[in-house]
Amino acid sequence: MRNKIKNMKYFSTILLLLSAMFISNSCSEDFLYKKPTGVVSEADLNNKEGVDALLTGAYTLSKGAVIKGSRLPAAYAGSITNWVWDCASDDAYKGTTLSGQSPIGEIERYVVMPSNAFIRDKWTVLYDGVSRANDCINAILKADDMTDSEKNAAMGQAKFLRGFYNFRLQRMHFQVPFISNDEEEPDKVKNDHPIWPEIEQDLTDAIESLPENFPGEPGRATKYAAIALKAYVLLHQEKYAEASPLLDQIINSGKFSLADYYFDNFDYDHQNNQESIFEIQRAVNDESSRGNNGTPDIWGTNPPATSGLPVCCGMYQPSLDLVNAFKVDANGLPLLGFDGPRFDETNLKNDMGLRANDEFVPPTDPVDPRLDWTIARRGILFLDWGICTGWARDPANGGPFEIKKRMYYKSQAELASHISWQRSTALNTRLIRYAHVLLWRAECAVEANELDLAMDLVNQVRRRSAHDFIMGKCNSYTFPNAPSSEGADVDWDQPAANYLLGEYQSFPSQEYARAAVHMEERLETAMEGNRFFDLRRWGILGEVIPAYIEKDSQFRTFMKGAVFNADKNDYWPLPEGQVDIQSGVLIQDPAW
Repeated sequence: MRNKIKNMKYFSTILLLLSAMFISNSCSEDFLYKKPTGVVSEADLNNKEGVDALLTGAYTLSKGAVIKGSRLPAAYAGSITNWVWDCASDDAYKGTTLSGQSPIGEIERYVVMPSNAFIRDKWTVLYDGVSRANDCINAILKADDMTDSEKNAAMGQAKFLRGFYNFRLQRMHFQVPFISNDEEEPDKVKNDHPIWPEIEQDLTDAIESLPENFPGEPGRATKYAAIALKAYVLLHQEKYAEASPLLDQIINSGKFSLADYYFDNFDYDHQNNQESIFEIQRAVNDESSRGNNGTPDIWGTNPPATSGLPVCCGMYQPSLDLVNAFKVDANGLPLLGFDGPRFDETNLKNDMGLRANDEFVPPTDPVDPRLDWTIARRGILFLDWGICTGWARDPANGGPFEIKKRMYYKSQAELASHISWQRSTALNTRLIRYAHVLLWRAECAVEANELDLAMDLVNQVRRRSAHDFIMGKCNSYTFPNAPSSEGADVDWDQPAANYLLGEYQSFPSQEYARAAVHMEERLETAMEGNRFFDLRRWGILGEVIPAYIEKDSQFRTFMKGAVFNADKNDYWPLPEGQVDIQSGVLIQDPAW
């Protein structure tokens, strides 16, 4: 009874308070229209300050998703580096354990279904980017405190970003909806055609609006970034004649050149250098959780446990096929198989299945020096962390090699890594660089049968790395103190391996030239996330991947029984959930 009386008193008090509120406002309805504190309306953003905030938000998705709670699939699938999808190419393995992030294993084995979480999350992240770009475009159109020049610069960036996100979507799926900024019902937009024309138009608009640079503001899309991206979009449609003048515009501008050293493109101390055309900026130790403004989207893709390296999961491992591609002949040229053996006929000697205290004598075959700037392998110095002692979390699922391009020097650790989460780094992601432009232009030259020009462009790229050797020949063949290489016998005056990189003297045929350019793009851009999509636009997925599976499955049990269907697995299905909730609007890829 006492509790009942207490509850009645409480209820009466609430009624009195509500009555008082009603009486005090009975003569006025102003309280109904008061703006809640801490809430931003659309009108609040239709000005210069709001546009800048929206533009920053639109750029944020260019670095991919961040880790939120346990949503690792969103971070991995949405990674701007595309490493998940690189595992479907002949360049990379998922690695880690069989059960670790198993949906990536489905992608790697080509048994992925439309319900796959990584398919879903990639779509979500990219359309979030499109939405943010659209919000920014609308705010620019309504802003009345911006000069024409300011509006043009902002609009150019927003159009670039919308084109960029849509490009990433279109090359994932056979057809996707193009959501414009004036679309009142975006969930009613059909995917009834490839959206290449809309992407091209956005990038054309961006080229016309963007300045050549933003002094003191690296990371913003410039006119040249838009030109380069449009050229790459055209290459995905085999429009070589249209791409050529765009690439020439960049080459002839005199604004860019190759960095002095190959690894300068991946080194913290050389970010935003003369080779950079579009580079995603990263930051750590800025009070963000786990360094989310750094590279949390790839923190599981760490290199081997060498000399105290902060490692984790061993995901995204270079394939043996990729390592083999770096082998060269007596002239320092790739083994293309025209007048001699192909690179994949034999495997470069490796420590597959060996422990650190098992003896392993490194191979002496001549190799392209970019191999050891791209990939960590046993017996070779890992930046300044020490000699790599070899490591594989699960050899049957992965392999003995690890990626090197994503690791900072030990001497840079305080600046380049997050204090409480060292696997998140401040290493920028260089998405478009001058070497890409030279090689894309070489592609165009080959298709126009301008073979001397193609050869010259390829040789420019090769020349940069011809004498870029890692020094320190390791004469120790066991590592009893692993993962530390302390006590190893190293001759620091000798190259770490038998490096040899020569220039082409001729491209005797268009077929040879095409193979040489394709190989050069593979070697120069290995483990940068584009290999699967490049194979598709070159029309050779159905040739390369089945041959790769056949060879790879001979020593890696994970790929046994895998089948690549070129008529189905060339594009990824639309997310099942999206097709379900937009029934009658979105159509699934007929191949699925």
